[in-house]
Amino acid sequence: MSPRRLSTAALAASALALASCGSGKQVSPATYTCGEWDKSLKTAGDNTSGNFINKLRKQANLGQSKKLETREISFAIYLACRGKPASTRPAAKAIATAKALKAGTYKPPPGPAKKKTSTK
Repeated sequence: MSPRRLSTAALAASALALASCGSGKQVSPATYTCGEWDKSLKTAGDNTSGNFINKLRKQANLGQSKKLETREISFAIYLACRGKPASTRPAAKAIATAKALKAGTYKPPPGPAKKKTSTK
């Protein structure tokens, strides 16, 4: 095996090992903010947003497949943080939204009002 292939294989194996063991900076869902969420999504190698999703998923206890729960929690966090200041803590609202999504009772907030155009 060439040195390049060996290093690539070692890198892939280490990435899989790190992903499977859930390593990384642990977060507290009660204190995690929308600003930290946004920064984590934009930063390579920062997996705190994933840890936040997993902790909220466990707290919400939606009783669905992991993939579906992850999607619903991620969408709920997005909705909780959309248009809010970076200091907003989205955990409680995200869990409530995810439960409403599961139950089929979630109604999205109305969009912005149409701008009136001048007829002159």
